[in-house]
Amino acid sequence: MARLLVIEDDPEIGANVCDFLRGRGHDPDWAPDGYVGLALAASHAPELVVLDLNLPRMDGLAWCRRYRQELQGHAPVIMLTARDALDDRLAGFEAGADDYLVKPFALAELAVRVDALLRRAQGRALGGVLRQGRLEIDREARSVRVDGTSVRLPPKPYRLLELLAERAEKVFTHEELERAIWGDEVFRSEALRTLVAATRRLFAQAGCGLDPIETLHGHGYRLRAR
Repeated sequence: MARLLVIEDDPEIGANVCDFLRGRGHDPDWAPDGYVGLALAASHAPELVVLDLNLPRMDGLAWCRRYRQELQGHAPVIMLTARDALDDRLAGFEAGADDYLVKPFALAELAVRVDALLRRAQGRALGGVLRQGRLEIDREARSVRVDGTSVRLPPKPYRLLELLAERAEKVFTHEELERAIWGDEVFRSEALRTLVAATRRLFAQAGCGLDPIETLHGHGYRLRAR
């Protein structure tokens, strides 16, 4: 059972989501707006937040930033929104969201994402070590191993691998990875492909027998840890 926080201004949607999650063994609190949500997050320390983007008085982006910065909250955040444009999704991730679910959504899909993020958060909490298949990333030491074999990575290849490993089931678009790695820096159009190739080359040089990045042509990249 996990302690969850659902921030949704529509009481019917909020009640349905809470009832569904409660039926799956979780303990959800409901907040009708961002200010109540911040107060509950400060007093009850949720293990995961389900956050509506279009909230009254304080929208989901502002809430997420304040939760990360003012409360130093580390719980995964799933953002609910009717907006499906890439810029909207990127804005959510930049504000600190971990996942994005477009309305209308199936409660079963929400449950799958909640369970996946809770498992991942539990893995991060265990000594700061992220494990995916044969791959092990020690966040505090900023070290990478494959079956015990060390792979030395400079900062940008390390950041790329960490991003992919944090959400191993997700296919990241070029735009998502470029924004996460370079931010507002000016980069060449081939910079990401060059970075992916360099990261693969470093793994090959380590002799660990793993190409950690899978390319899905026309879609993007995801982790290959097995």
